[in-house]
Amino acid sequence: MKKGIVAVMVFWLAIVGISFRWNLEDEKKEYERLAYETARAFFQQILITRAWNAGHGGVYVPVSDELYPNTYLEDPQRDIVTDKGIKLTKINPAYMTRQIADIASRRNGIKFHITSLNPLRPQNKPTSWETEWLQSFEQGAAERGDFFVEGPDPSFRYMAPLIVEESCLQCHAKQGYKKGDVRGGISVAIPYFAREENTGLVIGYSITAVAGVIFTLIGGIMLQRKRSQLIRTNESLEKEIAKKEELISKLQEANSRIKILGKVVPICMYCKEIRDDQGYWNQLEKFITEHSDAQFSHGICPKCMKEHHPDIDLEEGADKSE
Repeated sequence: MKKGIVAVMVFWLAIVGISFRWNLEDEKKEYERLAYETARAFFQQILITRAWNAGHGGVYVPVSDELYPNTYLEDPQRDIVTDKGIKLTKINPAYMTRQIADIASRRNGIKFHITSLNPLRPQNKPTSWETEWLQSFEQGAAERGDFFVEGPDPSFRYMAPLIVEESCLQCHAKQGYKKGDVRGGISVAIPYFAREENTGLVIGYSITAVAGVIFTLIGGIMLQRKRSQLIRTNESLEKEIAKKEELISKLQEANSRIKILGKVVPICMYCKEIRDDQGYWNQLEKFITEHSDAQFSHGICPKCMKEHHPDIDLEEGADKSE
């Protein structure tokens, strides 16, 4: 019985463990999906902004101490002066991406990095992991992402390719690119990404496992007690049955004797011996003793006394005693 209880407990814990593992993997997948969607949304927002800029052929903004002309932009109309004497410089998509990246980094720590295996600007040189991912884009990969540890909390980095469009050739045609080529990529690093919260899952499954073990133990103990009670009851019934069977056997034996005594019994008319069912002749007292509970004691009646012992006078003995 104890082995059975242990087997049930092990089976229960195995089921709970498998279910916990399954749900834990689902949470990890959901955590990764959320990270990808968040980074992908930032990347797409940058692409939309760049598309708007490229659609207008770049935009002009006032030159300041914080924003100076892009020395890597080869455009005769890069810098202009308005009628009021305000100096303006053209912001192309790449330069605007860097400006947005600076703002995002200062405000919420999100880092954008425009990079390429063949960059015009040295600062756009890829890191080791960006190089690996850029090479995978040239092999057909659509996007890459993974978690990394930077500080006490995990972060997520993501990268997707930049595909050469018609508006890109104004600056990059001299590098040998053509429309549809992978020119580079933009990486997005999201710091302090929300840590997986598995505490609730662990607590829930722990309670379920412990509760199952407790219920199994309680059920096993109650079942053991019930089993012991049934065994005792069964033993008592077996004793009662044995007693009743013994009584029935005695009753059947008595009944058979009664039947024997109740039928016609062959008896010798001279010696008074009785013939049994096997054909043997037995004395009357032996036959009756074997077929009933009657017991015999022997004596001599007055008639037989006179017949067998005529020399003894019973009446004279009685008078003398008086």
